[in-house]
Amino acid sequence: MKRLWLWIVMGVWASFMAARGANVIREARKTIKEARYEENGDAAKKVAERLNAAEKSLLEAIPAEKKLQKKAALYFTAASVQCRFNDIENEKIYLKRAYDTTLYYNSIYKVYQYLRQCDSVESSAGHDAKHKFRQAARKRMLAYRTNLLNGGRFYLRKKNYAEACRFLDLYLSSARYPLLRQDFLDQTDTLYFRAAYWMVSAAYRTGAYEKTVRYAPEALRYPRNPQYVQEYLCRSYLALNDTAAWLRSLAKGILNFPDHNYFFINMSDYLNQQKQYDEAILLADRMIQYDPKNYLLWYAKAFSYLHLKNYAKCVDCCNVVLTLDSLHAGANYFKGLAYCHMAKSIAGEMAELDLRSAKYQDQKMNMQICYSRALPPLERLRRLAPDKADRWAPLLYRAYLNLNMGEKFDEMDRILRALDAPKEK
Repeated sequence: MKRLWLWIVMGVWASFMAARGANVIREARKTIKEARYEENGDAAKKVAERLNAAEKSLLEAIPAEKKLQKKAALYFTAASVQCRFNDIENEKIYLKRAYDTTLYYNSIYKVYQYLRQCDSVESSAGHDAKHKFRQAARKRMLAYRTNLLNGGRFYLRKKNYAEACRFLDLYLSSARYPLLRQDFLDQTDTLYFRAAYWMVSAAYRTGAYEKTVRYAPEALRYPRNPQYVQEYLCRSYLALNDTAAWLRSLAKGILNFPDHNYFFINMSDYLNQQKQYDEAILLADRMIQYDPKNYLLWYAKAFSYLHLKNYAKCVDCCNVVLTLDSLHAGANYFKGLAYCHMAKSIAGEMAELDLRSAKYQDQKMNMQICYSRALPPLERLRRLAPDKADRWAPLLYRAYLNLNMGEKFDEMDRILRALDAPKEK
């Protein structure tokens, strides 16, 4: 008997909820139909309150609704509420009255959300799906699509990249919705790739690196500045700690955009960090074949040769850099450093020789030649970067000492003492 009563109560409750859902939809439609643009502020506020209340009632009825068609109807009607909000703001624009930009664009955003959920509910019936609302939902989405994109552009102009991301992501992802897929099979939307380009930039700026990666292939099909899209893609992989994908993207960047130095610099740095100096030199050589006057490539080679302790070739590369840019501080430093290392290496050999031997005297002369050749680039570095004394002062100290340049040696000694003073404290 108790079980029978339970079934009766449940049946009555189900009937009640079904009736309630139908009533909510009926009341919401009535509210939508009666909602008008009002000039009076209090009247306008009441219209908005009634529409918000209708939307709230629709959303509250959804969890309890068991019938898929009625649940889909609740979502579709909720979308209609937002359509009415948008219509009212559109009327204000037409009448050249002040309108709520945030409400205008957010209403479109919500329309898309509700219509997608409506279609999803209908599709969940599987083979029995009737898609009663699909055609109407599709028409509404297509009608609002341009303004969905305009919302993204609006927030881009405001430099509100998070909101721009939200709208652009919806604009792009909605092209793959089942109810819109047929409209974008061949991606006939000419703005799509431009939107992807904007999306990649906005997503990277907000740290949404997964979205940068997701939309980069489509953004690369937009003809404007594809090298920057590839750079954002590389940076995003790096931020996601996906080293393998980062390296693949760098390699593609080097191949497709050899004039954009970001890709070469990062690949070269990686190879040097991994002590793959020979590979770094081969990479630089391939790039030099393409652009022999790019001093950055020669400078990268000089760096790798320095770490291979091939100081003569390091100097050769530095000379090319300085021919192209005589004020290049890094090349002056590497050249001076290479000569100092050469002199130090000779000094090590001298330690094994008899001080009275002719070979010792020859090596001493070679050492002094190296130090004398180190002076011009190091003294030039001092003039170019007077605040980088920690780089040039120790090397000049050694050169002046070995060349018996007393006054200049004393000056370097004072500078080094001044550098060491804070450390001692």
